[in-house]
Amino acid sequence: MESSRSHLETPDPAAARAALDSVTAMRAHTAERITSPWWYHAGLGVAMAGACVSISMRWASYGVPLFLILVPFALTAALKRSTGLSIDRYTSTPAARRTYGLYMLPVLIVAGIAMYLEWGAGVYGAVAVAGVLIGVLTVVMGHRMDEALRADVRAGRDRPGL
Repeated sequence: MESSRSHLETPDPAAARAALDSVTAMRAHTAERITSPWWYHAGLGVAMAGACVSISMRWASYGVPLFLILVPFALTAALKRSTGLSIDRYTSTPAARRTYGLYMLPVLIVAGIAMYLEWGAGVYGAVAVAGVLIGVLTVVMGHRMDEALRADVRAGRDRPGL
């Protein structure tokens, strides 16, 4: 049985190059669109600090749900509305995952030490001080995660479907 094509078509190198250039341009455009506005990481930093301060002030039953659930949810919704994209900023690409790990390690260490100091050694306010440190780290590392994410998207090292 014969196919509808009686001969093999030779791909046009110029058309192939144009298609690849189009993909590269789209990746660059997407990388710029996923850049977080200044307020996103600042808001997450304030939320982390606020949660820790509320724990230290013995307002955890109000502060933790507000600062660790409602504020990040609102920030993420506003971010999606402002960029037009919704992605997992922390695990979508290899470099973002590494940067997130580099962020979480000191966060857990600082939080653990602060909890020991506050509840084990009786140093009132240790968790609040740790929260401020974690808030600053959240802002700094959030910008680095954005840079890593953009670099990976430009280079094509993202998950399929991103």
